[in-house]
Amino acid sequence: MKHYQMLLSLTEATVFLYLYFNVKRLHYMAEIVCNNDFKYCRAKSTNNKQVMKTHTVDFQKVFLSAPSLFLILSTDFTILDLNDSYEKATMKKREEMIGRNLFEVFPDNPDDKLADGVSNLSRSLHAVLKEKKRHVMAVQRYDVQGPDGIFEERYWSPINIPILNANNEMDCIVHRVEDVTEFMTLKNEKFKNENINLDLQKKVDEMEVEIIKRSREIQKLNFELEQKVKERTETLLKREALLAEQNKKLKEQNKELEQFTYITSHDLQEPLRSLVSFTELLEKEFGGTLNGNGNLYIDFISQSSKRMQALVKGLLDYSRIGRKKQLVEVDCNQIVNEVLSDITLTIAESKAKITVDELPKLKAYSTELRQLFQNLISNAIKFRKKEVLSEIQIFASEREKDWLFSIQDNSIGIDQKDMHKLFVIFKRLHDRDEYDGTGIGLAHCKKIMDLHCGTIWVDSKLGEGSTFKFTIPKF
Repeated sequence: MKHYQMLLSLTEATVFLYLYFNVKRLHYMAEIVCNNDFKYCRAKSTNNKQVMKTHTVDFQKVFLSAPSLFLILSTDFTILDLNDSYEKATMKKREEMIGRNLFEVFPDNPDDKLADGVSNLSRSLHAVLKEKKRHVMAVQRYDVQGPDGIFEERYWSPINIPILNANNEMDCIVHRVEDVTEFMTLKNEKFKNENINLDLQKKVDEMEVEIIKRSREIQKLNFELEQKVKERTETLLKREALLAEQNKKLKEQNKELEQFTYITSHDLQEPLRSLVSFTELLEKEFGGTLNGNGNLYIDFISQSSKRMQALVKGLLDYSRIGRKKQLVEVDCNQIVNEVLSDITLTIAESKAKITVDELPKLKAYSTELRQLFQNLISNAIKFRKKEVLSEIQIFASEREKDWLFSIQDNSIGIDQKDMHKLFVIFKRLHDRDEYDGTGIGLAHCKKIMDLHCGTIWVDSKLGEGSTFKFTIPKF
């Protein structure tokens, strides 16, 4: 720093000497000889009138090559001279500046609405003119216009120094300035970074407080959740244990019910057969000799016995569904053909037209699936319209996880209010006088579909026909 100050002092002294030998006319010197290029200087002594040979110093060269930035101004702020450093720093040629007004050469940046370089420098120079004292200015932002006309952001540290003559009158002003743009840029960046760091630290602190707060909330919620999970787990375990016990009891009860149904149905077969047989014998032997309502009573007993026998057989068949059966590969085409062969007489009597598309091969319970097709086809024929020939279509379509089967007919159809009764055992939709049956057939179909883990339903309109649909999964 001391060397730098010494350099500035030396440079400033050079400027003063430059001005001294170019502006001043001092009385104690006999003669000053100066040329335009300041190549040499010769002085004569006034005391002994003897020419003294002096050492030649090119002060103009020293001035021009000084590292500091110097500008010589007249009292009306016309630029008289400048050094090379000033020319380089301001990006302007010497001939463009000398002889022109300072503020004409260096105007404010018109794009900066807050620019005050001209006004600040003008006040400083006028103060120097008035007080005839040097004036040190604060660091100024004073943008400089480049050769392309674009203003560059610049910061300067200026000093304005008056040069007085022997009469204490102002000859000129030395405007010395240092370009501190790089320093100010770094300082501003550092200030911004410090502010950013402070903001970041503040945010980090706030986040830390928030994280601690959230952590405590989460910890509390986790504790509450653990307690709820523990309570819920205990409740679920109790429910599972209770459900397992109930399922076990239900299975035992279902097993007992199936056994009871099977045994009851099986045991009822023998007395019913006996009742039917003796009724037939009674009718055969005494049918013509009974008076009054005797024959009617015998016929009533016979019909009721046969109907009871059909119900017991249906109940027995219902209890046998799925007992000791295994899934096997079946050909649905073959099963349907066998069913149609079994009911050939019924088909012929009804003159039904049955169309069967190509059906798939799949894994199923063969006997139960055969019974399903037989029940649905038989129902389609049984519930036909009296004045219209029965038309039945059987087809299937493959889906992603199962096969969808459809049995479509032009039967009498089903009333929407009766849909909920369709698959309930012993629920009949028609009187026995209209259509015979036990009311077990569709219940069989529902149980068979449950056995296959499939579903069964019907789309129907009264008087237009029905389409029974059921699905069988791809096992």
